[in-house]
Amino acid sequence: MLGALPSLRRIPEGKGRAAFLPAHRLVFNKRSQDGSCKANVETNEPSNVWGVLYEIPDAHLEILNRGEGAGYSRVRMQIRLNDTEVTEAWVYLASNPINDAALRPYTWYKQFLVEGAREHSLPPDYISELEVINAVADSNEARDRAKRALACRSAP
Repeated sequence: MLGALPSLRRIPEGKGRAAFLPAHRLVFNKRSQDGSCKANVETNEPSNVWGVLYEIPDAHLEILNRGEGAGYSRVRMQIRLNDTEVTEAWVYLASNPINDAALRPYTWYKQFLVEGAREHSLPPDYISELEVINAVADSNEARDRAKRALACRSAP
């Protein structure tokens, strides 16, 4: 999502840190305006959702809220950086999750998740889970090409 917002090209600063949200799982139940579904997390006791923790200046949170605000609410949650280090972070949760088994993420969106997980050295087992997500091709070929052309790389 950050790549779609030109004003956010400089945030977050830095590479971020691998982190996980305990007792949650990754789901795709946020209907997108592009006809697909996007990522969300929901409570699920035996699971953990891995991701990347970024430090973002407070002054830039409003910009991020505008980008993620369409269908997401920002919630403060406890996350883990490893087995012993716990911190709080903002997590965006779908405001109106849906249960429509026919909706799938687009393949370019899945590519973002997998490449980002590799870039940040998330656990190999978790990357394997991301690789088998059932995704569909975006019927908008121009959007598909444009999204696939975006580099999923951290800032130096």
